[in-house]
Amino acid sequence: MKKYFLLFLIINLFISCSQNEIDIDDSYSFNGRGGIKCEVDGVLLKPSTAIIYGNASLNSDSTLEGIPFMSLSFHNSNQSTGLGFQVIRILLNDVDSRDDLTGLIFELKNEENGESYGEYSVGGFGDGATNDVYVGELEVIYHDVDERILGGTFWYDVVNTNGEIREIRNGEFDMKIW
Repeated sequence: MKKYFLLFLIINLFISCSQNEIDIDDSYSFNGRGGIKCEVDGVLLKPSTAIIYGNASLNSDSTLEGIPFMSLSFHNSNQSTGLGFQVIRILLNDVDSRDDLTGLIFELKNEENGESYGEYSVGGFGDGATNDVYVGELEVIYHDVDERILGGTFWYDVVNTNGEIREIRNGEFDMKIW
């Protein structure tokens, strides 16, 4: 039994580590398994390795009022970055994953205005979000509606309540929509 558990653990670790190695270019083959990554102030950030469940998600849902939205997020608890536990989250308001989104660019602005937005949080930085001044974009490069695969790029700037700014750059994703 121990051998089977160890084999399962090694296979799962291999699968988890092999994701998030995306490098989107003209020859990239989208399959929903590329994962997600970005840079925070020039430091590469990927989801932490997961033993059973991934630390990245792309969800499509709707509010109680029936307004569709999509949420893209991941977290990293690896201390090697020197920043501690970090969370990247993008919420696209009034976006339905049943529609072909290929080629669309979503502006990330101010949550308080009901707009799509980006967030970043880390222990010492606190929560930061895009707003009317610190903005960003998410571009959908690939969308297979039937297979529920979405891929693209993103960037944005966030500011926290202390006025500290973080730059989220070179974001790439290729994930299944849940």
